[in-house]
Amino acid sequence: MRRWMTVLVVATTLLGCSADPYSLTSDPHSAQWNPALVGEPIQAVVAYVRMQPGDEIEFLGAEPIGVAQGASVRFLLSRPVIHDTGESVIGEDVEPLEHATATAAVASDSPDNTIGIVGELVADRPGRYEVTNVRLRYRLNGGPERVTEGIDTVWTVCAADDPEPAIDDCDGEEAPD
Repeated sequence: MRRWMTVLVVATTLLGCSADPYSLTSDPHSAQWNPALVGEPIQAVVAYVRMQPGDEIEFLGAEPIGVAQGASVRFLLSRPVIHDTGESVIGEDVEPLEHATATAAVASDSPDNTIGIVGELVADRPGRYEVTNVRLRYRLNGGPERVTEGIDTVWTVCAADDPEPAIDDCDGEEAPD
C-alpha cells in the first residue's frame, strides 16, 4: 500500500510539472462580430496569453482550424500598450507572430503580463466567416516545439462589397464553401 501511494504521489507530481500553463481554452469566453469590406484586412484579438514570470515563449506560428474558403487569416502578436492614463490595451499595436518571443513584463502574476494573439482576416468574397479555433505552435524556455489548440473569442466577420457593410447583411447566411 505504501509503495502504491509513493507511485501515485510521484506520478501526480510529474503530471503537474508537465502541464502546460499556456494551453488555450477551446470553450470561447466571448464572441465578437465585425463588419468588413471584401479585400480589406480586419483584425481582432482572438486569444490571450498571460505570461508567467521567468518564462520565455518563442512563437513558431499559428493557423485557423476550419475557416471557410473565401477568406484568409494570418496571426499577429500584440503586446500591451500602456497609455498615459495607465490603461493597458491589447490589440492596438501588432507585430508578426512567427519567431516573436515574449516574456513577462513584470515579476509578478499580473494582468500586465498578458499578450494577445490577433487574427487578421481578409475576405475574398461577400459572406459570413467564423474563426472558432486556432492551432498555436511555440517553444517554452527553449524546449521542444509544443502545439495547443483553442480560442478565447469566437470571431465572426460579415464581409460585403458595400462601403458600409452591416452585420445584419449576413444574418442567417451560411459561411461560403
